[in-house]
This record gives sequence, C-alpha cells and structure tokens, in this order.
Amino acid sequence: MRSDPSIAEVRWQSGYFGAEILPYFAPAMARLRRSGGTVRVLVGSNDGTTRQSDVAALLAAVGPARPGLRVGVVSFADGYFHPKTVHLVRNDGSAAAYIGSANLTGAGAALNVEAGIVLDTRDGDDRRVLEAVRAAVDWWFAARRPGLHLISTAADLAALARAGVLDVPQPPRPRPAATRSGAGGRGPSLRPLLSLPGSAPPPSPRPSSVGPGVPAPVRWTKKLSASDAQRKTTGNQRGSITLVQAGAPIDPKTYFRNVLFGGVTWRRGATATGQPLETARVRLEVDLLGQRRRHMDLEVTYAPNREAAQSNYTTLLHLGQLSKDFAAQDMTGKQLTIERRADGTFGLSIR
Repeated sequence: MRSDPSIAEVRWQSGYFGAEILPYFAPAMARLRRSGGTVRVLVGSNDGTTRQSDVAALLAAVGPARPGLRVGVVSFADGYFHPKTVHLVRNDGSAAAYIGSANLTGAGAALNVEAGIVLDTRDGDDRRVLEAVRAAVDWWFAARRPGLHLISTAADLAALARAGVLDVPQPPRPRPAATRSGAGGRGPSLRPLLSLPGSAPPPSPRPSSVGPGVPAPVRWTKKLSASDAQRKTTGNQRGSITLVQAGAPIDPKTYFRNVLFGGVTWRRGATATGQPLETARVRLEVDLLGQRRRHMDLEVTYAPNREAAQSNYTTLLHLGQLSKDFAAQDMTGKQLTIERRADGTFGLSIR
C-alpha cells in the first residue's frame, strides 16, 4: 500500500500498536489527509501498555480532525482488545483486506512468525467478506461503545495517560538464564526477519496557531553529562549528545525518532557494522548560554541496535557546528532543552 496512489480509504484495528509500523501507512495517510479521505483506526491498549508517544506519532501521521477521520483507543478492565485487520478501498471501488495474527507493531511486522490471509476483490475474492471486515471497524464509531476512547489531540492522550489507559509501566521481563554461547554470558538474541521501511510519517501542515487536531508543541530537556560535554577523562570523545529518557514520561527508544523529530526527513543507511541507521538534518534556532545564535543545521542519527548494546539510548544529536563552543567551554551540568514549536520549527537552548 505504500506505493499505491489509488487508495481512497484506510481502516485498521490492532490489539497492540507501535509507531515503528507507521511508515507502511504514511504515504496513503498523507494523500488522504490532503484529499479529506476516510481513515478509521482502532488501537488497543491492553493493560495500558500502549505508549502515549506512539499514539502521538499516529495522530501526527493522520493529521488534524476532519469528517472522514476517526481514531480510537480501546481498553477494557476485564478483557483484551485483540483483532488484527487492515481494510483498503481504492478509487475504482475495489477493496483489499488483511486478516491475521500480526499486530501492527515492529515485532508483528518484522520479528515474529505470523499467519494471515490477504483478500482482494481484484483477484475474485468475495466482496461480501471484505465488506464485513470494513463494517467491523465502522461499527465501533457508529455509537458510544464500552472501552472506546476517541482521540484527536495531545490533550486527549494526556488524559488517557492520567487515567491509566496509556503509558502504564510494565514489570521488567525476566532475563533468560546465562549461557556460555551468548555474548557476555547472555543467551541468543532475536533478529528481525524483515527490515521495516525507513521513511517517517509526514508532518502535519504547519498551522498559524494550535487548534483542534493539531499536535501540540513538544519539549524535552536533560542535564548534560561529562560525556555529553565532551569531557570524558578516558577514551575518545563521541562528538554527540545521547537523547535519553532523562526522567520524562516517554519511551526513549522511539520518542525522538517518531515524536520529537517524527516530521523531518530521515535517510536510511547503515552503521559501520552493517546495522540499520537513519539520519536527519534538523534546523534549530540555537540559544547558547543566553546568547541567541543563528539557525544551525545539526545531524540526528537513530540506530535501534544502540539500545541493545548500551541499554539506554537509540538516538544521538551530533554537535557539528557547536563543537567549537563545547571545546571552548565546559558544558557539564548545563541544561539542554530541545523543542518543536507549534509552527513546526525547532529550538535548542543550553543554559
């Protein structure tokens, strides 16, 4: 569906959801956002496990509220929302659907072995069956339904997080017993069977002011460590700042790639060891120690394997033009703030 310009309607429902799946849907959602086409999406949050940052990335992808757009989070106290279906309608009236075991998550798309079936009226499949798949999604939005929470703004997500519908911390999973064969005494680790698309969800049109359905400004801050300040006492200086949780209610593995910098252009590549790497150049208005600078284009890189190796980050902000300032003055302990404003521009301050 990523390369099919004839898609006129998108519907899906998934028991579990992760923003890493959005590149599959982003091109169609961008076209439907421009045309005002139909998008109806249901996301499960079983035990409150769905991340607020992932749903925020979804809202950014589908765009501001409109008559043909409906997005809902489904969560029950005494049961799980567990369907996995995708339904598409093309401009010529033909329809296609996927029905299977795979959730719309990175694991469901690339890591797990799943089972499913694809139906298409162009291939002679029964139109009545495809209509039933579409109707199953539309049913949720036809009236008030127990467990359904309609969402369109960042405020809606914050309310769900406060209510325990999103972002509920989960207990750590037990680690497998150490084995001799695993690196560092660990057992074998899972590897993706497929590579997910690298394109990011397109940004929403830049509004003159924040209104209904427009993603709210995003702000993140951290205290710079000696390593961030390029003042390590041993080893080589990294030349970059780690973008981590820093006490914020976010998932640091995906937040910077999909939320804070989700609307910028990312280029796919590979690390020196052949692991997937994505790179973006972000223009930021820089305020350094109270002195406002000209805009700077700084590089941000995202590599999922970093989290497995370091256990704390996937994304780096490379100093670039700021390197001379960091060499001239020790920034250890200074407060770094990065924000995406309501008009879509970015600011960076160190104070």
